[in-house]
Amino acid sequence: MSRVALVTGGTSGIGEAISLRLKKEGYKVAASYVSRDEDAQNFMKKTGVHVYKFDVAIFDQCSEKIKEIEKDLGPIEVLINNAGVAWTGELLAMPLESWQWVMQMNLTSVFQVCKEVVPAMRGKGGWIINVSSHDARNAFPQWGAYCISKAALESFTRCLAIEERSNSIRACTLTLGAVNTLSLI
Repeated sequence: MSRVALVTGGTSGIGEAISLRLKKEGYKVAASYVSRDEDAQNFMKKTGVHVYKFDVAIFDQCSEKIKEIEKDLGPIEVLINNAGVAWTGELLAMPLESWQWVMQMNLTSVFQVCKEVVPAMRGKGGWIINVSSHDARNAFPQWGAYCISKAALESFTRCLAIEERSNSIRACTLTLGAVNTLSLI
């Protein structure tokens, strides 16, 4: 029986490349997306990767869709938290709503998805890979909120790895530099 993997933001860019690689390795892949319905449906038809529309930043949607994925494909054994956003501009000139959006997408959404997926992994094992950035370890002008959110993501991942290791769950970050996503496909 094929193992099940969920890739958030899995129908374009880095997420698309991850989804396609997991599919090639024999996984049943569920890729989440939040917009561009036609592109997502074309991606599913072309690749056989299952697509699910939901916003990982909204807890109720995460809960509902993850239950649907598990019903359709089986228990999730691999979770790739790839969905994320950036906002550029001076840190203290950033509107509060933009700050909250970056933190919600890059950090809180990972917490929300893990909160839904991890309980079913406990005792059976599983992998959680949170996609981060070299910006987590650096400070760049105009990219403050992004850098801060990715640094917090890496700390969250270390804490999760320690707390869940006795449950046979491994958690790590995939820390990337600049990626030309057009060259991935």
